[in-house]
Parts: sequence; structure tokens; C-alpha cells
Amino acid sequence: MDTLRGEGIFADAWNKEFRILRGAVDPAGHLSSAFIEQKLDASLLRWPYFSVLRHGAVPPESAYTRSRDVIGHQRPGFPDAAAVRRLMSAGGTLKLNQLSDWHRPTRTVVEELQAAAPVAVASYVFWTPPESRGMLPHRDASHVVALQLEGRKEWQLYAGSQQVRADAGLDVDAAHPTHTFVLEPGDVLYLPHGWPHDAVARDGDSLHLTFTLTEPTPDDLLEALGRHLLDADPGLAHRFHPPPSNSAPSTSAPPCSPTPATSTTTPGPTPPSPPCGR
Repeated sequence: MDTLRGEGIFADAWNKEFRILRGAVDPAGHLSSAFIEQKLDASLLRWPYFSVLRHGAVPPESAYTRSRDVIGHQRPGFPDAAAVRRLMSAGGTLKLNQLSDWHRPTRTVVEELQAAAPVAVASYVFWTPPESRGMLPHRDASHVVALQLEGRKEWQLYAGSQQVRADAGLDVDAAHPTHTFVLEPGDVLYLPHGWPHDAVARDGDSLHLTFTLTEPTPDDLLEALGRHLLDADPGLAHRFHPPPSNSAPSTSAPPCSPTPATSTTTPGPTPPSPPCGR
């Protein structure tokens, strides 16, 4: 966090330009591929806290999970370590999801980021084999902070005027990258909201930790304002939208007459009253 503040990410680059901070963090303070190997072989890690993907395609969870006996009960969703390794040897990326839910050092970084800016922070790890990518070129509807922990990863950005958008998506013209660079262990990358990108592992396995920082949308702000006003004054809504009456509208038929009504004052036919007893 101190590194991001010191380099002016929140003050100068935020939502304006990407930044690369070379050698800004010590990878030893985070997680390693050896740590992940241990979690695959013997832990309570379960799907969907991990998944495997290759070039944006995700195999069914049954292809890399298995059931395990937990206190006498068969529970599904545990990693099949051998299957995960087979998929990775074929170019698949192992992705760890919401790492901050179960990894204390990552949770500390998430808490610091959320204290520094009005954002919701999610954390992911991508362990990618050589010359492979986990995802196709895409946009995230959030800011991205990526920490390179092991190996080298080549990033390409597609930041043309028609490419950067607020929404997430895969509709990216990847024919003309605007920036190409390689992250080494200890490097940190900041990408503004909606900048299209992709990344490929180079010269061996790559391990990087990503944080997505999502700001509230205008709809979120309006909803929060409404909740705040109603919490402060619960009767506020009824001043503009009166509660419905407890009395139900009448459904009785108009009075009926056994004989057609006639008029003694004006000429012409008079509509009859509804007949009785029908």
C-alpha cells in the first residue's frame, strides 16, 4: 500500500494512465507456487475457490475435482491434484479465487486497499505454464493491480480511443496493441478501469496476484443515498407515496329494478336498470 501511495497511483494515475512499478514489492511476503502445491495435495481448498482455464475456456469442474471423505461424509469439489497438473501441462492456468477469504497476508492487502479508496476489492492468483494465457483479451469493469510473484509475464494493452470502456467484455480488437511490456518478480502493474489487456507467460511458469478494485456505480450511490435517508427518517417515503388504504374498493353491482325505468320529464328512451335475480 505504501508503494502505491508513494508512486502517486491514487493521486495522479487513478483512472488516467497505467503505471509499472519495477521491483516495488518483495514476492516472499506473498504466496508461492510451492505453497499452492501444498494446498492442492493436502488442504480443505474447494471449488469454486480454484478453477482451471485456458484461453478463456473453462473445463467442467468434474475434470479437475474429486470427492473426499470428511468426518465420514463424502464431500465433492476438492482438487484432484493429478488432474490439475495434467491440465496445466496442456497449457491450462490454475486460478485461485477470492484468495483473501483464506490467505491472511492477502487479506491484509485487501483491507489496506479498501481503507485507502472507496472500492470493493477482490483477489485472484494466476499460475500459468510457459507460452500460455488463461484469458482472452478482455476489459474488466474495475481497476486492476497486478503483482508479479514468480516468472515473467508479457502484457499487451489495447488502449485505443474506441477500446477503453466502462463495462467488462471480450469485444476487444487485439490486432493493434498500444503497449507491450514484461513484468518480472517484484514488479507491480496498475491498470485503470476498463483498459483492455491480456497476458502470456514467457520463458517458464508465471505466478501473479491480481486485485480488482471496483468503484460504486451511479446506481449504487443513489441506492445508498436512499437507504441513508430512510434510515434517518423512516416516514419519509409515505410523505410522497401514501400507504394503501385498508378498505377494499366496492365490487357491488348498481341497484336493479324489476321494471324498466321511464322518464316523465324528457322524451326518448331511457336505459333500463339491471334486471334482478340474474
